[in-house]
Amino acid sequence: MDPAAFFYTSCVRADGWPALTRFHTDLEYQLRIQEGFGVSGVLGALMDPESARESQVTRAGVMIALYSPRYFRDRGAGIEWAVFRSRMRHHEDTTGAPARGCLIPLCWKPVPDAQVPETVRASASYPGTFEWLRTDGLEALTASVDPAAEERYYALVEQLAKTIAEAGRRELEEMDVADALALDPAFGSEVVPQPRRPVGTRTPAPATTPRPGQAGPGARSVAISYVGADQPWADWVEDVLKDGGYHVVQHRWRASREALPEAVARARGDAGRLLVLFSRDYFGAGNTAPTDWADAFAEPAAGSPPPVFVQIDTAPRPLLVRDAHVVMLAGSELAVSVRRILDEVSDVGTRRSPGGGSSL
Repeated sequence: MDPAAFFYTSCVRADGWPALTRFHTDLEYQLRIQEGFGVSGVLGALMDPESARESQVTRAGVMIALYSPRYFRDRGAGIEWAVFRSRMRHHEDTTGAPARGCLIPLCWKPVPDAQVPETVRASASYPGTFEWLRTDGLEALTASVDPAAEERYYALVEQLAKTIAEAGRRELEEMDVADALALDPAFGSEVVPQPRRPVGTRTPAPATTPRPGQAGPGARSVAISYVGADQPWADWVEDVLKDGGYHVVQHRWRASREALPEAVARARGDAGRLLVLFSRDYFGAGNTAPTDWADAFAEPAAGSPPPVFVQIDTAPRPLLVRDAHVVMLAGSELAVSVRRILDEVSDVGTRRSPGGGSSL
């Protein structure tokens, strides 16, 4: 099984993005404690339903389906379910070994029995080991402030991580894109709206007049440096910046092929500003030496603005960027985070990068 796609979380972004990402991150972290820090999960919630046919769901070893009324109406989720069930059937037909356990349905929000699609009801995977979640849903458990509920949540995450590790050893074969394109969705005929910001709000655009030091063809362009596990967040930040009037280029750090300083330099060269998406996955990617952080984010050339650091979780940062000035998304209101990101990108003040030795 590809450690970069140890498991795939199939979900619908409109079901509550902060809670969904928290659950996915907690589960991934627990798996890394068990299986080693080289494994990663992939968070779905794709904006384009048809892109599911070319997504990591075609190669992940296990799929977590966070189902809800919205989930069963969503075409993209239906495609993901169909792709993964087809891979399971292929495994069973070719090896004679059962693939049960590779698809793990979890009730995110309660669904009346009448709204559960027949294709799901007929599946051997449904309702699964965690049927008790159908009463209140996993979302309610993640949102509870009751200490007993929190203890129950982390016990669930630990049990689920063990289930994933065991199921992943079945080594499902990867599905070709051509085969995925031939499949009909298992359910869902509509594209459920996937809000990327609070309903009814618009991202306020910064002033269009370049500030001193911003002049030039790349003045309103931003490169985002991120790792693959954070793709949904990179897409969200791109939307925020585009609504603010910026041209955006995404630069995925392929940690197995390039060192951190090389990835950052590549991103810097493509835009007037660099935004770095920090996360537990970013900090743990690649075989990164402590000094690489200083080399990557050293003092920029004269006249160049410092990087903007945005962190999506509360993971501790490496020592040489621990004191960096960071926009923290975890625990912040979405509208506040949007405003702060735009303020930081439009600010070309004198703050220095962590490698420059000055306080941020």
